Amino acid sequence: MKLKLSRIASKPSLNDDPLNGKDPLRLPPILKTLKQIARLLLPVLLSLLAGALLILAAGQNPLSTYARLFEAGFSCHPGPGRCALVTALQFATPLILSGLSATVALRGGFFSIGQVGQMLFGAAAASWLGGTLSLPPGIHPAVALVGAAFLGCLWGLVPALLKHFIGVNEIIATLLLNPIASILVGLVWLPRIEASARLAPLMPGSKLSAGIFIALAAALLIYLFLWRTSRGMEIRASANAPRFALYGGMPVHRPVLLTMAVSGALAGLAGGVEVLGVQYHFISNFSAVNDFDGLIIAFAGQLHPAGVVLFALLLGGLRLGSLVGLQMLSGIPRELGGALIAFMLIFVATSRFSYGNGRNTSQSVAETSPL
Repeated sequence: MKLKLSRIASKPSLNDDPLNGKDPLRLPPILKTLKQIARLLLPVLLSLLAGALLILAAGQNPLSTYARLFEAGFSCHPGPGRCALVTALQFATPLILSGLSATVALRGGFFSIGQVGQMLFGAAAASWLGGTLSLPPGIHPAVALVGAAFLGCLWGLVPALLKHFIGVNEIIATLLLNPIASILVGLVWLPRIEASARLAPLMPGSKLSAGIFIALAAALLIYLFLWRTSRGMEIRASANAPRFALYGGMPVHRPVLLTMAVSGALAGLAGGVEVLGVQYHFISNFSAVNDFDGLIIAFAGQLHPAGVVLFALLLGGLRLGSLVGLQMLSGIPRELGGALIAFMLIFVATSRFSYGNGRNTSQSVAETSPL
């Protein structure tokens, strides 16, 4: 009896545990947040270190070169036309929407690289609606943007239908649909956009328009949709554990079709904002967005809308700073900015695909928690 009582007395209780019974391997919320921030910043720091080696090879001082780069891309001085941050925000606007498009697709388990083709259809729809209709100034741009999102949505559904009903690989489908989109759009004559349909500049001497608020609102709505609605949970569950979702009674095709519909609408909206707020006519080559920028921003932003916004702004400032700070002021080719972006993508992809550990690509990229 004494032995039994001694065993009971020596048994540790939850009150004696300094962690109050919590899993000692589970990180506190603040440490988890710091870890997520470190994962966001580490690729940037590594890419800056790799770029410094290229600057040294060119015979320049990396510190002074980077100072000119960030001064030209993110500074803001008094006077009209002297705020580089405004231009960086202008560049970042379509990048945010393109990055959100890729983020939604990847979160839904669909590895899409067709943002450029969807942007082309969105730009074509906005150009046609903005140049042929006669509507009041407040309504005209809204109608053109809705048309851009709708046509981008339809083109985004094409690779989803090809994959789930014919079995075409989504990477090949989205890659090949980009030049097809360019050919199809080129067959249509598109007029110049009327003044009533244009997005007016927010500041004199700049092309920054209300599109930046549209992009930020889209980021907030995508966050709420993916993490605060049952449809968003269904999309992420189908991507993370497709067999579990299937046995749980979730539909097989609907999450992917919804994913690509939203993804295509966001990319189409990016094209519409670019032509209505910056170019005022249809263009087939977007100066602010390259073919794989959406994927770069989505991966660098850890597939989270907040990270997408931050890295879109960083990418826009780097593009602007490469042109002004490097080529004009330092005599270094502006391709160094592209090299920094490439390094960033390499380091991000290395960490993410090593985390995936050989699993299905579209499935592993979807498995990450929100910030």
